[in-house]
Amino acid sequence: MGKAKVKVNAADMIGSKKMSPVQIGALLALIATFVALPFFIGNTTIVLVCRIFILGVYGMSYDILRGYTGIINLGQASFFGSGVYIGVLALRREADMLHFIVALLGATVFCLLVGFLYSKIVLLTGGVVPGAMITLALAEIVRNLAERWYTVTGGQDGLSLRASSLAINFTSASIRLGGRDKLIGLYLFTFVFLIVMTLVLRQFVMSPTGRVLMAIRENDQRAKFLGYNTDHYKTIAFLVSAVASGLAGVFFSIVVRFAGTDYLSIQTTLDALLMTLVGGTGTLYGAIIGSGLVTYLQNLLLNLAREYSDFRLLRFPMIFIGSIYVAIVMFMPSGIMGGVYKLQAMRKLKKSQANK
Repeated sequence: MGKAKVKVNAADMIGSKKMSPVQIGALLALIATFVALPFFIGNTTIVLVCRIFILGVYGMSYDILRGYTGIINLGQASFFGSGVYIGVLALRREADMLHFIVALLGATVFCLLVGFLYSKIVLLTGGVVPGAMITLALAEIVRNLAERWYTVTGGQDGLSLRASSLAINFTSASIRLGGRDKLIGLYLFTFVFLIVMTLVLRQFVMSPTGRVLMAIRENDQRAKFLGYNTDHYKTIAFLVSAVASGLAGVFFSIVVRFAGTDYLSIQTTLDALLMTLVGGTGTLYGAIIGSGLVTYLQNLLLNLAREYSDFRLLRFPMIFIGSIYVAIVMFMPSGIMGGVYKLQAMRKLKKSQANK
């Protein structure tokens, strides 16, 4: 007899059982490590880790559509970039918590409206590939509007925040350690955001609505035969994904202190796609891992290009990133977290066969 083929829907394993005391202890230790981390790294690394946290949320927002619903959205950057713009526009007036909350509310309302519009237009196409092309076209419309609306968006020059406006209220707190200012407040602010959004999105995919989305992903027609209004659930997925992406954009604005049309481009959407593919599509947590690897690699290649300017190949970082992506697709098609879940499933299968 041949070996049993293990087929795992990684999404179905999230929350499939209660965490053991060992797992809870490991999770708490991991959180404690990240809380203590900024005391041992420099400001540049702190900002890099903050970017990873926020882009992890952005990646998870994309995974809601791609991994859990089966929708390819090539216009995800419209929501993220709009969040960045709204955050900068609000904080340029006054960099306090009130204006930051206003930015969050504004991004939520904007993303709900635009996400609803996107969903209705995409659902009219009735296919994955046509829908992807439609979202790409819509994203280009949004980006071109931003480029031409100079009085509001600054056009191709973008909008910037002053260095003194980097943080809001308690996020401006810094601790003097070893003669260096540590941006502890900013780090913890973004870390809490990552934890909260991870819990919220995890609860969403574990909910009955999330389970219906997985059924739609597996077989749209069968879900319809079971009596589900699939268009209704796809719209919900669009809205949740859009809002999460927009909120990530607002938080990103206080880290980068700049809003430009690059954040509305297809490249920003492809970054989210790459994060989810590397970490594992349909795993949620994989987007965080993918964000860490992709962001760190991009930063490393950028630094190497500056240090070794004579090495022209380093001027094209996508060559290296694309090569890594191809390698992962070839040898680990389900991504890092997907591979972990498959190993767990194989262990369970061996144990069950051994007990027979």
